Amino acid sequence: MEKTSTEGLELYHFANLKKFGEINHFISSRAGGFSKGPFRSMNTGFHVGDNDWTVFQNRKKLAHVLKVNVEQFTFGNQTHSSNIAIVDCTKKGMGSTDFESSVTNTDGLVSKTPKIYLCVQLADCVPILLFDPVKHVIAAVHAGWKGTLRKIAEVTVKTMMHTFNSIPADIIAGIGPSNGPCCYEVGEDVKTETERSLGNTSGIIKEQSKPGKYIFDQWNANFQQLRECGIPEQNIEISGLCSQCHSNTFFSSRKDHGLTGRITAGIMLNL
Repeated sequence: MEKTSTEGLELYHFANLKKFGEINHFISSRAGGFSKGPFRSMNTGFHVGDNDWTVFQNRKKLAHVLKVNVEQFTFGNQTHSSNIAIVDCTKKGMGSTDFESSVTNTDGLVSKTPKIYLCVQLADCVPILLFDPVKHVIAAVHAGWKGTLRKIAEVTVKTMMHTFNSIPADIIAGIGPSNGPCCYEVGEDVKTETERSLGNTSGIIKEQSKPGKYIFDQWNANFQQLRECGIPEQNIEISGLCSQCHSNTFFSSRKDHGLTGRITAGIMLNL
């Protein structure tokens, strides 16, 4: 990934997506905002216990740096589902200035309408950004372990295919900063669910020395889903940045025991 810094606000960008002038995309970090305490400083989440006015100031600064209006952001009310929403002009700005107006019960946003930033929020879960440069379709996905096992990455790609005639071989994908295979420890419940959902857990579930504890590789799990959908391996970029290891850069719910802010990952069609 590549990092840019403007007015103290640090943003990260996938090298493979940055090649396309038809889109803008970003993944925010903790730096450059106004929040205090456990939400320091660029918390973009209204729903985590931070002051709403401060969160709005953070979002306004983010929009300013991105050279857009806040109302161009569209957020879903994330529920660790595999539900996908098609975003057009009627959904533009939902969730941009408050939590209540977010797109209901959705963890994936797909669009081919220009000038709308599809946004997902994260603190250890996986952000996935997708772009079909042939059909000009974009998607933003929030994939925690539950969404991953519900195959939200696959469902998103199939939505792009069925709604907008995307061909997987054309799609460019980025898997962003999130809890990595160095740190993401889970229990028997996640192991059992992974076996039930995915069948083959090779390279996804790894035994730990502690009884009943495993490492869940959510990067590889989502990478494999994208590959199985037909997206070429060379089209998929994995950031390799662990939010728990780099909790001074990205919010980490695990590291901060559940009391923390949210980064945002977003993608927008320019035309």
